[in-house]
Amino acid sequence: MKSRIAEIIREHLTFEIITHESPDEDAVGAARALGHALVSLGKSICFSFPTPIPASLLFTEEPVSGEIDDPEISFLVDVSDMGMLRGIPPRGEIVVIDHHRTKNGFGLASWIDPGKSSASEMVYDLLCEMEIPITPSIASNLFLGVFGDTGGFIHANTTERVFQIAYELVHSGADPHFIAYRIRKAKPFTFYQILCKVMERVIIKDGVYGSYISFTDLDKFHARPEDASGVVEELASLAGSQLVIFLREVKPGTIHCSIRSKQNDAALNTARAFGGGGHGLAAGFTVEGRPRELIHQVVKEGTKWVKTA
Repeated sequence: MKSRIAEIIREHLTFEIITHESPDEDAVGAARALGHALVSLGKSICFSFPTPIPASLLFTEEPVSGEIDDPEISFLVDVSDMGMLRGIPPRGEIVVIDHHRTKNGFGLASWIDPGKSSASEMVYDLLCEMEIPITPSIASNLFLGVFGDTGGFIHANTTERVFQIAYELVHSGADPHFIAYRIRKAKPFTFYQILCKVMERVIIKDGVYGSYISFTDLDKFHARPEDASGVVEELASLAGSQLVIFLREVKPGTIHCSIRSKQNDAALNTARAFGGGGHGLAAGFTVEGRPRELIHQVVKEGTKWVKTA
């Protein structure tokens, strides 16, 4: 499928790049790196983000893009479920590049590989397949994605191949210290206001830790929903947690849930119960409702999938 996508790129001139709502490091890094690569081939690109990129992830170089009325190809990067697009319709022939476990195979070409650490790793493999030079801008964006989706090289998806790719990206111009510092050591004050409120509400049951932030809370802190990006990872660092659940009300009545697990498939199974998906250890879903009420339902579901001694 990688070779087929390479052919599609060679055969077309205009591309739309779309990633999922609440874009994380991998979504931003993979999308921007692919954009840089396409531009280097003389292609025209545009981006469509269902929700804004968090301000904390705006530090890597964005490729030159513009408005395209009728793109020939719509790349869905780090997306294999149309529900993750928050209603943004792809305008061209769909091509999927994603590493989440799913049964969905759609579009002109669908490259889905749950064995990869990140969409950024897959974009790196695609560029190598096409013999596209890895510039410092491409390397920095790909390193951002790989670093983010491996939790700074601590998650179980950190393979020997991941370290090899990280080495190659640094060799090509990525600054690992700068990127790691911006992700881990440069969070805005509002992030900690949100985190404190979330910690006040933590529910603990049989190794499952759950909490939420409401839209009213965010408004009180003069924060945006994307300012809560990374809170679920902080919860996942709590000693004793086997499954963590974080609900974020992204607009009144609309809730995005992020789930992390230390036990195989617990996060994915919990998310699927609410119509979501993802990985075995990291998953999520978006539903309508009220976070104060929903958190108890999700925690109860989560306890079904966590094995306790």
